[in-house]
Amino acid sequence: MTELNEIAPTRINLLRHGEHALGKAICGVKDPELSEKGWGQLTNQIDSLVGRGKQWDICVASPRVRCAAFARRISEQLNIEMVIKDALSELDFGEWEGLTGAQVEASFPGQWQQWIDNPDDPAPHGGEAYGLFQQRILDAWFLLVSQNQGKKILLLSHSGVMRTILTNVLGLDTKGLFRFNVPHACHSQVSVYHLSGKPDWFQLDQHNSDVS
Repeated sequence: MTELNEIAPTRINLLRHGEHALGKAICGVKDPELSEKGWGQLTNQIDSLVGRGKQWDICVASPRVRCAAFARRISEQLNIEMVIKDALSELDFGEWEGLTGAQVEASFPGQWQQWIDNPDDPAPHGGEAYGLFQQRILDAWFLLVSQNQGKKILLLSHSGVMRTILTNVLGLDTKGLFRFNVPHACHSQVSVYHLSGKPDWFQLDQHNSDVS
Protein backbone atom coordinates (compact mmCIF):
# COMPACT_ATOMS: atom_id res chain seq x y z
CA MET A 1 0.00 0.00 0.00
CA THR A 2 1.48 3.33 -1.03
CA GLU A 3 1.40 5.95 1.71
CA LEU A 4 -0.50 8.78 0.05
CA ASN A 5 -0.41 11.44 2.75
CA GLU A 6 1.60 12.68 5.67
CA ILE A 7 -0.34 10.81 8.37
CA ALA A 8 1.78 7.95 9.65
CA PRO A 9 0.11 4.55 9.38
CA THR A 10 -1.03 2.79 12.52
CA ARG A 11 0.58 -0.63 12.90
CA ILE A 12 -0.94 -3.26 15.15
CA ASN A 13 0.85 -6.47 16.08
CA LEU A 14 -1.79 -8.94 17.24
CA LEU A 15 -0.59 -11.73 19.52
CA ARG A 16 -2.56 -14.64 20.89
CA HIS A 17 -1.84 -15.79 24.44
CA GLY A 18 0.27 -18.91 25.01
CA GLU A 19 -0.89 -22.28 26.29
CA HIS A 20 -2.83 -22.01 29.54
CA ALA A 21 -2.81 -24.22 32.61
CA LEU A 22 -5.96 -26.12 31.57
CA GLY A 23 -4.33 -27.40 28.40
CA LYS A 24 -6.87 -28.17 25.68
CA ALA A 25 -9.90 -27.03 27.69
CA ILE A 26 -12.08 -24.38 26.06
CA CYS A 27 -11.73 -21.15 28.00
CA GLY A 28 -13.58 -17.96 27.22
CA VAL A 29 -14.60 -16.32 30.48
CA LYS A 30 -12.85 -19.09 32.41
CA ASP A 31 -9.55 -17.58 33.48
CA PRO A 32 -6.61 -19.98 33.91
CA GLU A 33 -3.05 -18.74 34.16
CA LEU A 34 -0.46 -19.38 31.48
CA SER A 35 1.38 -22.68 31.74
CA GLU A 36 5.17 -22.69 31.85
CA LYS A 37 5.07 -23.70 28.20
CA GLY A 38 2.74 -20.78 27.47
CA TRP A 39 5.13 -18.28 29.03
CA GLY A 40 7.91 -19.74 26.89
CA GLN A 41 5.84 -19.53 23.70
CA LEU A 42 5.12 -15.85 24.22
CA THR A 43 8.66 -15.04 25.29
CA ASN A 44 10.07 -16.71 22.17
CA GLN A 45 7.62 -14.87 19.94
CA ILE A 46 8.37 -11.47 21.47
CA ASP A 47 12.11 -12.11 21.29
CA SER A 48 11.71 -12.99 17.61
CA LEU A 49 9.66 -9.88 16.87
CA VAL A 50 12.05 -7.56 18.71
CA GLY A 51 14.95 -9.25 16.93
CA ARG A 52 13.29 -8.34 13.63
CA GLY A 53 13.08 -4.71 14.67
CA LYS A 54 9.53 -4.52 15.99
CA GLN A 55 8.91 -1.71 18.47
CA TRP A 56 5.73 -0.56 20.18
CA ASP A 57 4.38 2.58 21.79
CA ILE A 58 1.63 0.86 23.74
CA CYS A 59 0.57 -2.64 24.81
CA VAL A 60 -3.16 -3.35 24.90
CA ALA A 61 -4.46 -6.55 26.48
CA SER A 62 -7.56 -8.53 27.29
CA PRO A 63 -8.24 -8.61 31.04
CA ARG A 64 -7.94 -12.42 31.14
CA VAL A 65 -4.87 -13.37 33.16
CA ARG A 66 -3.45 -15.49 30.31
CA CYS A 67 -3.12 -12.22 28.38
CA ALA A 68 -2.77 -9.53 31.03
CA ALA A 69 0.01 -11.17 33.06
CA PHE A 70 2.37 -11.42 30.10
CA ALA A 71 1.35 -7.98 28.80
CA ARG A 72 2.23 -6.48 32.16
CA ARG A 73 5.64 -8.15 32.16
CA ILE A 74 6.55 -7.16 28.60
CA SER A 75 5.31 -3.59 29.09
CA GLU A 76 7.58 -3.21 32.10
CA GLN A 77 10.53 -4.73 30.25
CA LEU A 78 10.06 -2.47 27.22
CA ASN A 79 9.02 0.56 29.27
CA ILE A 80 5.83 1.16 27.30
CA GLU A 81 2.30 2.04 28.35
CA MET A 82 -0.07 -0.84 29.11
CA VAL A 83 -3.85 -0.65 28.80
CA ILE A 84 -6.43 -3.32 29.68
CA LYS A 85 -9.50 -3.41 27.43
CA ASP A 86 -12.39 -5.44 28.83
CA ALA A 87 -14.13 -5.38 25.45
CA LEU A 88 -11.31 -7.45 23.93
CA SER A 89 -11.93 -10.49 26.14
CA GLU A 90 -12.78 -13.85 24.58
CA LEU A 91 -16.24 -15.18 23.75
CA ASP A 92 -18.28 -16.68 26.59
CA PHE A 93 -18.62 -20.35 25.62
CA GLY A 94 -21.41 -21.10 28.07
CA GLU A 95 -21.81 -24.81 28.78
CA TRP A 96 -18.61 -25.59 26.89
CA GLU A 97 -16.39 -23.64 29.30
CA GLY A 98 -13.67 -25.85 30.76
CA LEU A 99 -14.38 -28.78 28.45
CA THR A 100 -12.12 -30.15 25.73
CA GLY A 101 -13.40 -30.49 22.19
CA ALA A 102 -13.78 -34.24 22.71
CA GLN A 103 -15.82 -33.67 25.88
CA VAL A 104 -18.06 -31.20 24.08
CA GLU A 105 -18.72 -33.76 21.35
CA ALA A 106 -19.44 -36.48 23.92
CA SER A 107 -21.81 -34.33 25.99
CA PHE A 108 -23.35 -32.25 23.16
CA PRO A 109 -23.08 -34.35 19.99
CA GLY A 110 -22.87 -32.34 16.79
CA GLN A 111 -23.01 -28.95 18.46
CA TRP A 112 -19.38 -28.00 17.87
CA GLN A 113 -19.55 -28.60 14.10
CA GLN A 114 -22.97 -26.92 13.99
CA TRP A 115 -21.43 -23.79 15.52
CA ILE A 116 -18.36 -23.88 13.25
CA ASP A 117 -20.57 -24.20 10.17
CA ASN A 118 -23.12 -21.57 11.24
CA PRO A 119 -21.63 -19.05 13.69
CA ASP A 120 -24.45 -16.58 13.03
CA ASP A 121 -27.06 -19.03 14.37
CA PRO A 122 -28.10 -18.93 18.04
CA ALA A 123 -25.18 -20.15 20.14
CA PRO A 124 -25.71 -23.86 20.93
CA HIS A 125 -23.51 -23.53 24.03
CA GLY A 126 -25.90 -21.03 25.62
CA GLY A 127 -23.17 -18.41 26.05
CA GLU A 128 -22.49 -15.25 24.09
CA ALA A 129 -24.04 -15.04 20.62
CA TYR A 130 -21.38 -14.58 17.96
CA GLY A 131 -23.12 -11.53 16.50
CA LEU A 132 -22.91 -9.73 19.84
CA PHE A 133 -19.31 -10.83 20.32
CA GLN A 134 -18.39 -9.64 16.82
CA GLN A 135 -19.94 -6.22 17.43
CA ARG A 136 -18.14 -5.89 20.78
CA ILE A 137 -14.77 -6.77 19.26
CA LEU A 138 -15.08 -4.58 16.18
CA ASP A 139 -16.32 -1.59 18.19
CA ALA A 140 -13.26 -1.95 20.45
CA TRP A 141 -10.95 -2.48 17.44
CA PHE A 142 -12.04 0.63 15.55
CA LEU A 143 -11.94 2.71 18.73
CA LEU A 144 -8.41 1.48 19.45
CA VAL A 145 -7.28 2.52 15.98
CA SER A 146 -8.98 5.93 16.10
CA GLN A 147 -7.52 6.74 19.53
CA ASN A 148 -3.98 5.68 18.57
CA GLN A 149 -3.45 6.95 15.04
CA GLY A 150 0.13 6.70 13.93
CA LYS A 151 1.22 4.54 16.84
CA LYS A 152 2.71 1.06 16.95
CA ILE A 153 0.45 -1.15 19.05
CA LEU A 154 0.99 -4.59 20.57
CA LEU A 155 -2.41 -6.23 21.11
CA LEU A 156 -2.44 -9.36 23.28
CA SER A 157 -5.73 -11.24 23.10
CA HIS A 158 -7.43 -14.48 22.05
CA SER A 159 -8.03 -16.64 18.99
CA GLY A 160 -11.67 -15.56 18.70
CA VAL A 161 -10.70 -11.90 18.90
CA MET A 162 -8.01 -12.31 16.26
CA ARG A 163 -10.25 -14.28 13.93
CA THR A 164 -12.95 -11.61 14.14
CA ILE A 165 -10.50 -8.80 13.41
CA LEU A 166 -8.82 -10.63 10.53
CA THR A 167 -12.08 -11.59 8.81
CA ASN A 168 -13.10 -7.93 8.97
CA VAL A 169 -9.75 -6.69 7.63
CA LEU A 170 -10.02 -9.10 4.67
CA GLY A 171 -13.70 -8.42 4.02
CA LEU A 172 -14.80 -12.00 4.73
CA ASP A 173 -18.13 -13.09 6.16
CA THR A 174 -18.44 -15.17 9.32
CA LYS A 175 -17.95 -18.44 7.44
CA GLY A 176 -14.35 -17.31 6.98
CA LEU A 177 -13.66 -17.28 10.73
CA PHE A 178 -12.17 -20.74 10.83
CA ARG A 179 -10.12 -20.41 7.65
CA PHE A 180 -7.28 -19.07 9.82
CA ASN A 181 -4.89 -21.13 11.87
CA VAL A 182 -4.42 -19.20 15.14
CA PRO A 183 -2.15 -21.31 17.37
CA HIS A 184 -0.83 -20.28 20.76
CA ALA A 185 1.43 -17.20 20.53
CA CYS A 186 0.26 -16.62 16.95
CA HIS A 187 1.38 -13.26 15.56
CA SER A 188 -0.30 -11.13 12.89
CA GLN A 189 0.39 -7.59 11.75
CA VAL A 190 -2.21 -5.17 10.44
CA SER A 191 -1.39 -1.74 9.04
CA VAL A 192 -4.00 1.01 8.92
CA TYR A 193 -3.46 3.81 6.40
CA HIS A 194 -5.21 7.08 7.13
CA LEU A 195 -6.06 8.58 3.76
CA SER A 196 -7.14 12.20 3.54
CA GLY A 197 -10.85 12.45 2.77
CA LYS A 198 -11.28 8.68 2.53
CA PRO A 199 -12.05 5.82 4.95
CA ASP A 200 -9.10 4.20 6.66
CA TRP A 201 -7.47 1.42 4.63
CA PHE A 202 -6.79 -1.79 6.58
CA GLN A 203 -4.13 -4.17 5.29
CA LEU A 204 -2.96 -7.55 6.58
CA ASP A 205 0.85 -7.55 6.40
CA GLN A 206 1.65 -10.83 8.16
CA HIS A 207 -0.19 -13.76 9.70
CA ASN A 208 1.06 -16.60 11.87
CA SER A 209 4.65 -15.48 11.39
CA ASP A 210 7.31 -17.98 12.37
CA VAL A 211 9.19 -17.51 15.63
CA SER A 212 12.41 -18.79 14.04
